Amino acid sequence: MKIKIISVPLTVFLFSLLALNSIEANAQTYLPVGPKTNVPVATVEAGGWTECYRDLYNNDMVASTVLSDCPGSRLMLSCRDTGSSTLTLLAQGNRSDVTFDTGSGPDLHEANGVDWYFSSAFGSWGFVRAGDFVGKSPCDTLIIGINNERLCWHVDMDNGGWRCGATQMLDNSTSFERIVYMPTPTVVTPIPTISEWGLIAMVAVLGLVGFMVIRRRKAGA
Repeated sequence: MKIKIISVPLTVFLFSLLALNSIEANAQTYLPVGPKTNVPVATVEAGGWTECYRDLYNNDMVASTVLSDCPGSRLMLSCRDTGSSTLTLLAQGNRSDVTFDTGSGPDLHEANGVDWYFSSAFGSWGFVRAGDFVGKSPCDTLIIGINNERLCWHVDMDNGGWRCGATQMLDNSTSFERIVYMPTPTVVTPIPTISEWGLIAMVAVLGLVGFMVIRRRKAGA
């Protein structure tokens, strides 16, 4: 009977391979700067984003619910005609920027080409292109500047949404949806590892096989 011994380099390679975990990272490739209009949903999802919250504009939005459902490090706020495959308007940024509390005044928080505003106490959450003006009462009602890049939702009050781009007065509308995206979670695929006892047993078997081969060679000589 012929016995073949696995070479030492190959054995080490197999041990190393079995001891690793395979990590499949869903890297974000769609990271727009500033508000964007008329973006296909497929572009957003293929770019590493996952929908984490969606409702109609006529619903009352609870900020804590949205943020609980969307724990990602980045957030994208968007709106669209109900059921459409194209987002009418969107903007994305770091979670800390998108949820930066700007209070009840005219203050805005600029980040990633966007002026953000958020206040649960004041009751509004939205954005405009960086450098544009807003008129919060509590949502932005201005119709100057780049109107189709304005988004505002009422939060934590008995009102629905308010505007999606240039379209306003959507508090009771079922024709528009509010959608929040977050980065697609990273998928970790574990490869079974060899325990210490498994390694010891494997070494013992290889040692025994080597001993048998050496004895056979000596006996043949």
